[in-house]
Amino acid sequence: MIETPADRIRAAIADHGPITFADFMEHALYGPGGFYEQPPVGEEGHFVTSPHVHPVFADLLRFALDELRSGLGDPDPFRVVELGAGDGTLALQLLEGAHEAGTPPFAYEALERSSGARERLRELDLRAGERIEDIPLADGVCVFANELLDNLPFRRIRGGDDGSVEVRVGLAGDGFQEVEAPCDDELLASTTARPDRAHEIVVPVGALRLVDDLAGRLQRGYVLFIDYGSEGSRASGTVHGYRSHRVHADVLSQPGTADITAGVDFGTIVHRAEQRGLESLGLVTQRDALLALGFEGWNEGQLRRQTDALQTGRSREAVGAWESRGVAGILIDPAGLGALRWLLLATPGLPAPSWISAPGTRSGPASTGGTKST
Repeated sequence: MIETPADRIRAAIADHGPITFADFMEHALYGPGGFYEQPPVGEEGHFVTSPHVHPVFADLLRFALDELRSGLGDPDPFRVVELGAGDGTLALQLLEGAHEAGTPPFAYEALERSSGARERLRELDLRAGERIEDIPLADGVCVFANELLDNLPFRRIRGGDDGSVEVRVGLAGDGFQEVEAPCDDELLASTTARPDRAHEIVVPVGALRLVDDLAGRLQRGYVLFIDYGSEGSRASGTVHGYRSHRVHADVLSQPGTADITAGVDFGTIVHRAEQRGLESLGLVTQRDALLALGFEGWNEGQLRRQTDALQTGRSREAVGAWESRGVAGILIDPAGLGALRWLLLATPGLPAPSWISAPGTRSGPASTGGTKST
């Protein structure tokens, strides 16, 4: 009989009593048969991320990485490590974009816990490891992750009549239910946020372990985290999931069949990074980062292409440019992907890039990703 994530969760609860929400996530998402056993992103999956929305995201991210390369003194090769590389869409877009633009190539490496994703990445001729220990973080490297932190296991705390309590997972017949348990001081001390009766907080224990690992291994370089969230007690929002491109509210039902996520408490991430010797160079919205990296210039180029196509009778090309602009706008929509945060960490002494502070006026990438979508 094949053991499912739900079977393993029941066994863990039977052995130890109610388990932490982080342990529940570990089984549901990352264990055998878990949600991430195969890459769940893309139109045929359960959700999409920025590189699946429009390839201009990768073009502008490549500009950001090029500026970090300069900050490191133009190392050759310039090693770029993507954490949680998924189906390899972003990796291919970055590498192909660098080749088309004639810029120095990246020495690109990927890190993925999912065996299915690692197989996919290797089919694309990308080097893929499973653990941070599999990839040496030598001098002059940039590590980045796009929408990874929010899915790493977290624990939950809410305010109670007699102080803070931890939300654990127990049995309810054949299913699962929330169980409140005393909150230990060590867990509460690991977050800068504080719960109250009206608001629950998540403690990003998986993300904090990742920060510890990176700080302990990174000799000289940058770390860029792109994810949902903010700073402070209201960063996490409501714990929820995604299944077949729809929000899934009951995250305890049918574990392994849906994503589980909550906004990232970047204040806690920065605090831990600084405790471990890294520096925070800034936290900006994706909207501001992409505007600073040239989104408006790209958009104006697409508009000129659209206008020229209309004036010369190339109606299909004009429609394609119009559609491309519309889809790409999702990347900077403050009510959508534009609300993502870009957090840049670095080993001491490295300069902050221009895009981490305020929107700029770059002309935008020369290649127009919208051409491929027509």
